[in-house]
Amino acid sequence: MIGVVSDLRFMDHETGGYHPESPLRAQCIHTLFIREDPGIMLVQPAVSPVEDIVLNHGRSYVESIARAAGRGSTVNLDPDTVCCPDSYEVSLQAVGSLISLCRMALDRGIEAGFACVRPPGHHARKDRAMGFCLFNNVAIAASKAIRSFGVERVAIVDFDVHHGNGTQESFYADNRVLYFSTHQYPFYPGTGALSETGTGEGAGYTVNCPLSGGKNDGHFLAVYRHILQPIIEDFEPGLVLVSAGFDAHAMDPIGGMRLSSDGFAAIAAVIQEAAQNVGAPVVYSLEGGYHLGALKESVSRVVEILKGNATPSIEPMPFPELENFIRVHGRIWPLAAR
Repeated sequence: MIGVVSDLRFMDHETGGYHPESPLRAQCIHTLFIREDPGIMLVQPAVSPVEDIVLNHGRSYVESIARAAGRGSTVNLDPDTVCCPDSYEVSLQAVGSLISLCRMALDRGIEAGFACVRPPGHHARKDRAMGFCLFNNVAIAASKAIRSFGVERVAIVDFDVHHGNGTQESFYADNRVLYFSTHQYPFYPGTGALSETGTGEGAGYTVNCPLSGGKNDGHFLAVYRHILQPIIEDFEPGLVLVSAGFDAHAMDPIGGMRLSSDGFAAIAAVIQEAAQNVGAPVVYSLEGGYHLGALKESVSRVVEILKGNATPSIEPMPFPELENFIRVHGRIWPLAAR
């Protein structure tokens, strides 16, 4: 059984008429789950207490978001990120819903989870909103799993076309959380270079695979098969969280990649196989993806993989950047160097 949080209340975070992170994103995904499906358990959204939010964010920052929402009008937090009167409550529900799915997955009440929530989170820094993000949903959930659910290690996999700078920052010196990211580079927000591998006890636990534009299904699959899978199996996390951004799709108006919906399914299959090999549940949290048709189709394909349906036949395609990834990350993770 796959647990899914999908609810029209996530449309209440209003971003303005021409903003790409539109409430329509939640609406179009929700249509996937209107009909009853014996393989899907629809889970009601849950509100996160502030005490969970401050596992990753400063309390004064959380209070500033509450005050911005309380002004009664839309507030620009930065050139890309807005806060409307409902944004604070919706953001608490986004975090709480992801944590709820994590708890259910770890308790084996569900086999995997997908939180179709907004606003997204992976750009949110400890004390700053940015890149459409208010609270870092995945970072908070990872910290909660370690703090409260008895998980010793968490792997975060981020396939959004943009680098998750906020998530990386949260765990850059922490060896309990592995952060793995494929992203277009150079691109917003400017972080995620191959040389950014962590510091102190976290050295080697940040695994960036920056890609030049135009990469297709085969290129991505090569990275996930030859870099991510062996690292996951070496790290042996108790939980795998996925920052699921679908803006690397060929039809996306923001990104510059050439992934197909089947390509996302193939990536999901690698993540699922790696997690199953170490006995860890996988829970997804929606990040980007701004072409509504591509977003809906890609989410549908990934959910089908989580349900155990057939994986699309895509061959990994080696390319020069892959050799650099193996060279750098293989120093820390020997299995990736094989």
